[in-house]
Amino acid sequence: MQEAIWLRQLTLELSSGDMPTKATIIHEDNQSAMSLAKNPQFHGRAKHIDIRHHFVRDKVSDGTIELNYCRTDDMVADILTKGLCNVSFERLRKMTGVTRIPNHFTPK
Repeated sequence: MQEAIWLRQLTLELSSGDMPTKATIIHEDNQSAMSLAKNPQFHGRAKHIDIRHHFVRDKVSDGTIELNYCRTDDMVADILTKGLCNVSFERLRKMTGVTRIPNHFTPK
């Protein structure tokens, strides 16, 4: 999340100074976390969350980021962060556009 905000700020500094008009989209698979971030009201179940952790809620409410639901099976970033079975790895690899090197290019 903070990396996305940093990249957004870098883009602003490298551009002519125009602020991006669209929110940065963050894909999330945790619907409970999304509902807490989107609802600015106090929740009794979330009272243990420290103020410094309300960063996401603040960025959603000011329009800097937008949270979109993405099924866990479709989280492309999992290919870089988790050990996956062969089927899941191949499916996510295809989603990223990375292709297998043909055998005639591999060293012998």
